[in-house]
Amino acid sequence: MAALLDAGMAGEASLGTAEGASGTRSLADWAYEVLLDRMLSREMPPGHLLQERALGDALNISRTPIREALTRLESEGFVTRHAGRLLMVRELPASELMEIFHVRSVLEVEGIALATTRIGEAALAQLRALFETQMHGPIPDGGNHWDADDRLHGSIADASGNAVLAQLVRSLRRKTRMFNLKRMPERFLPGSLEHLAIIAALERRDAAAARDAMALHLDNSKRSILQVLAGI
Repeated sequence: MAALLDAGMAGEASLGTAEGASGTRSLADWAYEVLLDRMLSREMPPGHLLQERALGDALNISRTPIREALTRLESEGFVTRHAGRLLMVRELPASELMEIFHVRSVLEVEGIALATTRIGEAALAQLRALFETQMHGPIPDGGNHWDADDRLHGSIADASGNAVLAQLVRSLRRKTRMFNLKRMPERFLPGSLEHLAIIAALERRDAAAARDAMALHLDNSKRSILQVLAGI
């Protein structure tokens, strides 16, 4: 974790401008990652005031992507408003993250049981190919890995046939998105194998195995996040 944060800070220091953003990522995404890293590393501790102009000057970008990044961070619970106006870094208790994972487990384990007989073979084949390709190629970056992870969980939630469940799953997943492959690289291989186990259970139309595989995957993800938080 520390190495990743150091690498991220080094990238910012060497660039100091929007050149730090990849051509496939927007400035707002880049600003979001930079600010989130600083919050997680406590360079910006809880209670730290966040001003668009000062942040824009520090990162050498305009206020618009800073505003978009702050809006996203606020929606995910990392930033809060003081007196209804001033933005500041919010303490994100581990207990809150664990509560999110508890609710996710309830919803996604039930959702995959409903999806077992409904998700199509073509969709499963595409998901299997996606994760097998990632496992046999270069380790993907955090964004690409998250996109694949999101596609799997989203496809299962949609196939449950319950639109409210699917919407809630997506909302809760956004709150834990910061714990992607960039911040938990050790989860790449275990997580990929867990995803393939989920897909295999769905291919067999085995609802009990699918529920167990999803529950195990979410529990392992939760444990990894706790380890990251303990190391901050």
